Amino acid sequence: MPNLHPLAVFVLTGVSVLACGGAPKAEPASTLAPTPASTSTATSTSPTTSTSPTTSTATPTSTPTATSTATATPTATPTAAKGYDDPIEIEHGGTITMAPLVQKNTPKSSFPKRTVGDKECWQGTSLEGDAKKDFDLLIKKCGAPTGLLEYARPVRGKLHHEHDKRDTYKIKLSGGMCYRYFAVADAGVKDLDILVTKPNGALIADDKTTHPVAIIEFDKSWCMDDDAEYDFHIEVDGVGTGHYMFGVWVKPKGA
Repeated sequence: MPNLHPLAVFVLTGVSVLACGGAPKAEPASTLAPTPASTSTATSTSPTTSTSPTTSTATPTSTPTATSTATATPTATPTAAKGYDDPIEIEHGGTITMAPLVQKNTPKSSFPKRTVGDKECWQGTSLEGDAKKDFDLLIKKCGAPTGLLEYARPVRGKLHHEHDKRDTYKIKLSGGMCYRYFAVADAGVKDLDILVTKPNGALIADDKTTHPVAIIEFDKSWCMDDDAEYDFHIEVDGVGTGHYMFGVWVKPKGA
């Protein structure tokens, strides 16, 4: 089972298995620091959970309830171009379907050549506390340079701890492909969480980092053996408000 290891603005350590089944004005810049590799060696396509040194021990127990449904319709064909500069604006939250731009039969020749590793790409990156700027910087370093294509147009939403606490994204994943998930929030969101569930609400995994940046996985892509559909919940934990960006990138297994 590959590890879901969110990358935070500060050093992360440790792995915590949960379950199996598949802006305000920016603060001073922080630097993404290297994270020790996970010790888990499981190979299932269902993710596990990871934590940072300053993790919260609370684990969400309620089943996400969709309040509205919208479909994010792509306007581009598979390409290594800067599609992340044109995010879909999410205004009212609810459940949003992220439509794939890349299919499992996309020729390998369509994917960019890998020039840097999945772990090395983000190390030493300075962040400003602005979700859009930090997301763009992260993608420029860890998108096409690691051999990935944009899998779906990224989304830009806003969370508030008293209302609009969570947005949910339905994503269909293809077997034989490997994915990376990037989420970045403004500095006003001190703790941005990603929870992964089955469509029926069963919790697969969550992260307990206490920082506004998360990458799944931190050192490698998340590869799928079989087709599957998961819900990715982007949620503010604790007190905080601000915009966030969420994006998904892909490459063929073994690339």
